[in-house]
Amino acid sequence: MTKARFALVTGANRGIGNEIARQLIDKGFVVFVTSRDVDKAREAAKSLGDSAIALELDVANETSVKNAAEKVSGHTSYLDVLVNNAGIMFEDRMLDFDIGNINKVMQTNFVGPIVTSKYLLPLLKKSANGKIINISSEMGELASLEYGGYASYRLSKTALNAFTILLGSELKATSVKVFSVCPGWVKTEMGGSGATLPVEKGADTAV
Repeated sequence: MTKARFALVTGANRGIGNEIARQLIDKGFVVFVTSRDVDKAREAAKSLGDSAIALELDVANETSVKNAAEKVSGHTSYLDVLVNNAGIMFEDRMLDFDIGNINKVMQTNFVGPIVTSKYLLPLLKKSANGKIINISSEMGELASLEYGGYASYRLSKTALNAFTILLGSELKATSVKVFSVCPGWVKTEMGGSGATLPVEKGADTAV
């Protein structure tokens, strides 16, 4: 009998996260479909079928992440894949120095993946081939920063890339591998209608 494979996707109630969950389920995974709004998580899980498990998880709230990790442990003794997808964005400029925006975006896009990885790492280490997939952005590439704009978002994704390298280095002696991927400019609520890629193409990078 084939051993079940488990994945958890943050911000999976819509957009790229929801499509990642769908594609993983198509590949035979049982997926924890998470959202900070549990009703949205349940609605998304219902639409994805019996292999989707709804879970409340607010990456910006450490207590919420800890509680979610405990619930995952109630379903399975291991986790094969964590996709840190949840994210927010503002169209701010660095010169605006909007510390409120910077704090909100960094807490969700950068600190969130750190906290989520921390609490789910014990389960990932029990997988023979554990993976942490951080959804980054071309906007986080150092070479792209000279274009300016979207300051808080760019900073968060640049920091996320650095976190990926650091964590990957520290986990070299384990079975867990850490990746940072860029889905491209995707037609989602965040990406907008002018984006060049359908959500299916954006999701398959992580999958």
